[in-house]
Amino acid sequence: MATCACGMRMAGTNGGRYAYYRCTRAALNGEQKCGRSVSAGPLERFVREVAVKGLAVIDVSGRPLVSTVRPESDVQAEEKDQKKLRELNQLWLSDDLSTSEYQSMRAVILKRIKERQRRTVQRPVAVLEGIAGPDAEANWTELERSENYARMNAIYRFLFSAVIVHPPKTRGRGFDTDRVEVKPNPLP
Repeated sequence: MATCACGMRMAGTNGGRYAYYRCTRAALNGEQKCGRSVSAGPLERFVREVAVKGLAVIDVSGRPLVSTVRPESDVQAEEKDQKKLRELNQLWLSDDLSTSEYQSMRAVILKRIKERQRRTVQRPVAVLEGIAGPDAEANWTELERSENYARMNAIYRFLFSAVIVHPPKTRGRGFDTDRVEVKPNPLP
């Protein structure tokens, strides 16, 4: 759920008196060591609050059941490769290329296309059905009551790309919400 500002994941632990998230670099020595940690309870309550506020204003009616998230650079590269495939096909049809040349050049382009498609993230909007809207708080509470953790986690993954924990800015025992950065996923 959480990522450390140093770029590493944070692992949840339940050792000692309370549960907390700790940077996975905590066991390293030297420059690589990162001793950052945060109490799980306040962090999870904060992220829950952000999620419920987002769910209350999101409208999923009329959207396709699956949204595709692709970087703009991949979309542009896809268009260029599709154009190259059309041009290559025209060269082959006009007998400017032999069949073996055509097939080998086409294979390279198709491999690039398939690699980009493999990286494409598909997010099921259907996971928000029945939870999003003005009754989001009550709907989320019902998920908690029924202990539907799989759906809650799916909703978190749909809404957020990362929850980043920065170094504390103040000393003391209170939870500092300013050190938590919740990165939203682009909505479809």
